[in-house]
Amino acid sequence: MPTTEMKSKLTCIFGGTFDPIHKGHLHLLHQLEENTPYERVIIIPARISNFKQDTHPTSAIDRYNMVKIALKEYETKYPTRLELAVSDIEIKRGGVSYTYDTVIDVMEKWPITGRLGILMGDDLLEGLDRWYRAEELKELVDFVCFSRDGVEVPNREGYRIRMINAPVYQASSTSVRSGDLSQLTDGVREYVEAHGLYRT
Repeated sequence: MPTTEMKSKLTCIFGGTFDPIHKGHLHLLHQLEENTPYERVIIIPARISNFKQDTHPTSAIDRYNMVKIALKEYETKYPTRLELAVSDIEIKRGGVSYTYDTVIDVMEKWPITGRLGILMGDDLLEGLDRWYRAEELKELVDFVCFSRDGVEVPNREGYRIRMINAPVYQASSTSVRSGDLSQLTDGVREYVEAHGLYRT
């Protein structure tokens, strides 16, 4: 959680359902560190994703706990210059999680240098105009987007987008939920097994 003693830093938020967080998510953090000047990343599990309102994810507290475990393992195994933080602001806010609301909350509560970044995949670019309060959001943030080789990136007029061409780590939360726990870090896998999650 932010404190009054925290220094202002170039900050990026990384939101998602994280059901569950896996090695592919951690790979994105590593690529962000390698390819951008960001100094802090705030990982924010969604309460209810705006574009997945009809789904029934694992409980918010379990997803939040798994993110904390994964980040602790990441920092232990791969010493990083990034300040990594987990925030429960969307969980506490309740209801559908809108990025615009989260951006406003983060900007009010965290000391931030420059414009706030939003870490995302290139698959989300085409639908940016459908995001909640998109016109206001694009005036506040930079979109930090990982691009896969061979994927045509649509032109998004008026959005500040930083494209990063980085190696793709083949992992997905869907595969984990289908039983492939090899895509999890050791600590997250132990948590999943101890709490009986993702049993097929």
